[in-house]
Amino acid sequence: MKEIKQVIVVGGGTSGWLSAAILARKLSSQHADHIQVTLVESPDIPTIGVGEGTFPTMVDTLKYIGISESEFMRRCTATFKQAIKFVNWEHAPVNGKDNSFYHLFDAPFKLTNFDLPEAWLRGYKSPSSYAHSVAGQAAVCDAGLGPKKFTTAPFVGLTKYAYHLDAGKFVELLSEHCVNSLGVRHLKANVDSVRLSDAGFIAAVSTRELGEIEADFFVDCTGFSSLLLGGALGVPFLDKSKILFVDHAVTMQVPYPTEDHPIACHTISTAHEAGWTWDIGLSGRRGIGYVYSSAHTDHESAEKVLRNYIGLEAEPLTSRKLKMQVGYRESMWKKNCVGIGFSGGFMEPLEATAIAMVESSALILAGQFPRTFDAIPGLATKFNHAFTFRWEKIVDFIKLHYFLSKRRDSSFWIDNTDESSAPESLMEKLSLWENFMPVENDFPNRFEFFSLASYQYILYGMNFRSKLPSDSVAAETALVAQKAFSLLDEKIKLALGELPSHRQLIKEMYKNS
Repeated sequence: MKEIKQVIVVGGGTSGWLSAAILARKLSSQHADHIQVTLVESPDIPTIGVGEGTFPTMVDTLKYIGISESEFMRRCTATFKQAIKFVNWEHAPVNGKDNSFYHLFDAPFKLTNFDLPEAWLRGYKSPSSYAHSVAGQAAVCDAGLGPKKFTTAPFVGLTKYAYHLDAGKFVELLSEHCVNSLGVRHLKANVDSVRLSDAGFIAAVSTRELGEIEADFFVDCTGFSSLLLGGALGVPFLDKSKILFVDHAVTMQVPYPTEDHPIACHTISTAHEAGWTWDIGLSGRRGIGYVYSSAHTDHESAEKVLRNYIGLEAEPLTSRKLKMQVGYRESMWKKNCVGIGFSGGFMEPLEATAIAMVESSALILAGQFPRTFDAIPGLATKFNHAFTFRWEKIVDFIKLHYFLSKRRDSSFWIDNTDESSAPESLMEKLSLWENFMPVENDFPNRFEFFSLASYQYILYGMNFRSKLPSDSVAAETALVAQKAFSLLDEKIKLALGELPSHRQLIKEMYKNS
């Protein structure tokens, strides 16, 4: 019964260092005979920071690995993210006027067991967007306010939040914390090949600078190349590009015109003819990128769309082009290797699932890490079932945004709204929800990333309508609805009066770090 004593994370970047931090925090602190975590990364691949969005799960992850919120925010020029604002997704602009809706992090406001979403669908609220009607966070985002007061404790908010961060600076912070505080061994070397044992397990990686490095368990964070999981172990890649079409991005870093320029407290996602732009506000600049389908446009036209979106500020700026593989490995865990990050899968950046999947993968691996080789088969089977399910549900949720669109102004949108491009599982959900409101029971599996509230924000933000049973007590329901909406309005007024501007809050947090 061979014990597992040495773990090697191959590859740096956000996925490598975050995985190393989570594994080291769990495995080296919980056991007297702790497991040594080593990270091997190439010294020749520079870290290039772009603006990236996270899930609210990052709040707990930072607490868990022991990085203070104020230091994290200052070091990573990070800001708060309370939502995603989708612009021109429902339909193309009409007479130059945009349309938009929010996917908020706050769930709809609750009054005992009264369902505000149903009350909105029944028309008990004067005409207003879904998000603005059922939660106060939409008004907070409109006003450009932060999610907490100056005196609010770290990792706590009056509204639920995540972060926008500079990925390059986040990697620097994580690497320092891993080495100095969590005992991670850091080796700089280029991995050229992988040696397998007679039983098909990974025995060692061969490097140009340090020769062969042996270990008992390996975490593949080598990006889309998937050097260990896809390459050495031959795990097939399941391509989802027939469902999710975007496969490239062109990006720019855009300075603010002034130091006190407002910072959006949400990601802005704007639909265009062959994809969409992300617009992420960090403290000193915006990270902006156009994600597009190369089957529906060319690279030169894509860069033109990005520059037109940014405006005159784009003239002196250089761009960077990225190619994406949309899909996931048939198994994320094979033998003694787990693929985390792009090496395990990637589902385009629309709902910022990339870093969240790294957190989730590393936390679950750390929580049930095999102490011996005999434990690997059962744990790997359970892990793979959970993440195959999770990947497929992410595909459904992201496709929902495209499929519900009423845009028909380009082949990209015509193809995206063709039923043949949508998963059968999504079509079954939509068929059900045409006749019934979605309910919690439609999401019984805890491994599903996106909850009932998230689906409702997209469905009703894009004016999908669910049929409702007749209301036999309409007068009583209307009175309760009026009370609930009035209470929410009071909460909104209170929040708008108490919360500071997003930039003011950021400045204060940087000072306290």
